[in-house]
Amino acid sequence: MNTRLTLFAVVVMIVAAAALIPTLQLPGSEEVSTLVGPRLWPLSLVAALMAFGAFLLVDTRKQARKEADSSMPSESNDKPIESVPAADHWWSIAANRHWYLIAITVSYTLLMQTLGFLLSTVAFALAMSWLLGARRWGLILTTVAIAVVLIQGVFVLLLDIPLP
Repeated sequence: MNTRLTLFAVVVMIVAAAALIPTLQLPGSEEVSTLVGPRLWPLSLVAALMAFGAFLLVDTRKQARKEADSSMPSESNDKPIESVPAADHWWSIAANRHWYLIAITVSYTLLMQTLGFLLSTVAFALAMSWLLGARRWGLILTTVAIAVVLIQGVFVLLLDIPLP
């Protein structure tokens, strides 16, 4: 398991380093008329990817050294594939939540171009709230309202970035 995590951390850091090149070519805030330039968000994500990749790499190496030093097997929370409960079959929501999150995010991006920001954000927040476990309609609608107000407020009012 440590080898796979090490490889994953290295790949994340390589991808982040590769993304740094086109990110630095984007205009900064001094080159555009908005408060925050188009470079800030991608650069923040690249920096976060590099930091999290480095943290994962260091943590994985530390864990490997600890396992090598101790003669007792480590008490890892990783369960072998054979011990996965029967409810977590490949078709269940719990087992495939990550794929649903990706599909909903891609759909949100595509819907934003056709339905506009407001309607697609409402649909996105509804779907994500339900997928992440919210089942009470009051909580879901509150989450949707807060998400729309925050996103609209941050991008349109605070950053002066028009949304589709």
